[in-house]
Amino acid sequence: MPLPTACLGLVPILTTIDFLLLPFFILIYTGGFWAFRNWRYKDPIVRRYFLPALWFRLAGAFLTALMYQYYYGYGDTFYYYQGVVDIFNAFFRSPITGLEMIVSNYDNYSGEAKDALTYHLLFRQNSAAAVIRTGGFFSLFSFGSFIGTSFGITTLAFLGNWMLYRVFTDIYPKLHLPLAIAVLYVPSLCFWGTGVMKDPLSLAGLGMFVYGLYFLVYKRNRGYILPILALIIGLYYAAVIKAYIALALMPASLVWITLLYKEKIENKTLRMLMGPVLLVFGTAFGALALMQLGSISEKFALENMMVEVVRTQWWLSVSTERDGGTGYSLGMVEPTLMGMLKTFPAAVNVSLFRPYPWEARKVIVLPSAAEALFTLFFTLYVFFRVGVLSTLKALFKDPTVLFCLIFAIIFAFAVGFTSMNFGALARYKIPALPFYFSALVILLSYKKK
Repeated sequence: MPLPTACLGLVPILTTIDFLLLPFFILIYTGGFWAFRNWRYKDPIVRRYFLPALWFRLAGAFLTALMYQYYYGYGDTFYYYQGVVDIFNAFFRSPITGLEMIVSNYDNYSGEAKDALTYHLLFRQNSAAAVIRTGGFFSLFSFGSFIGTSFGITTLAFLGNWMLYRVFTDIYPKLHLPLAIAVLYVPSLCFWGTGVMKDPLSLAGLGMFVYGLYFLVYKRNRGYILPILALIIGLYYAAVIKAYIALALMPASLVWITLLYKEKIENKTLRMLMGPVLLVFGTAFGALALMQLGSISEKFALENMMVEVVRTQWWLSVSTERDGGTGYSLGMVEPTLMGMLKTFPAAVNVSLFRPYPWEARKVIVLPSAAEALFTLFFTLYVFFRVGVLSTLKALFKDPTVLFCLIFAIIFAFAVGFTSMNFGALARYKIPALPFYFSALVILLSYKKK
């Protein structure tokens, strides 16, 4: 039986008001994005995917709200929403205080702002505070309702995914349909990548960062304002919400941009000679950036992260056994670099291809098992269809495929190593999926050529 939220001292996330406001918000978001689509996109091929992708996300946001309210009865989203309610109430008592809670860090809060908080600890944690402050902003335009706040964060994630899709279709315009499926319509993205949670903000940050990087540094045909804003907002969410997103994204994106620039060299001989040089330079620069990141913030330091993930791994294993649920084990892991690397194949495998059907001990895990099984079969199909040699050639020939796989595999390792629970894994791994599936559909296109 789920523990009633009243016993936890939390406000419920769904009330009668939310159900009454649901049709209103659906109409508002549909009308607003319909007008935006008609103004922004003239290409009928691009336009056809926009609104359906939005509707899938809004449906996912509503379904996850029902799940947390009536199936689990508790969870992080309740605590985040309590913080959102604190901001909303504070704003209508004193707009200055409410805005302060949205734009300032906890350490800089005034006495009035701190007095408005129910749970101070959440605002001290940067990742949780980012969710709450973002939700607090959207709550001001949604009457403080959970469903309106949830739709706001969900559409932010959708826009991030849409930006990622626009980058990929700019490079591969003929793959608009398979890339739409890979980036916009993956079921777990449309379900777990929604709501008042960290995961949709991770998706938003990733897509915006890639968009900003591509159109600001490489393509430069979209002006400067939007790419710069996308890059800043994307980097903020990617780094603050989950540290290992930045750690996976930094080397992958630097290798990607470096190799894209190599393709601009017209002289074939010079291009061949410069390729390895630029790749080594980009990799070294990425490693240097990661070390610098660790010196700026202790949580990004490799040794601190290794200790933390082993500690997290132990706790999730204990809590899974306690709850009698859906855990998995990678064996005993030492908090050293070599100890982590030994688990690399198993961690990547569990992120992308598990739970296997026989490991789905709860109904809630069955969709994840089905998607993981599809991912396994689709991966095997692509590699058998394209061939090992052609796949390797494509990796060296196509910077975007290499970028997608580097990020997806590093991220899959980080998530598989830390989750230790199939329920948590279903949420945590979703940022890797659009990159992994995009790499597969691009590889498959080489065979069709």
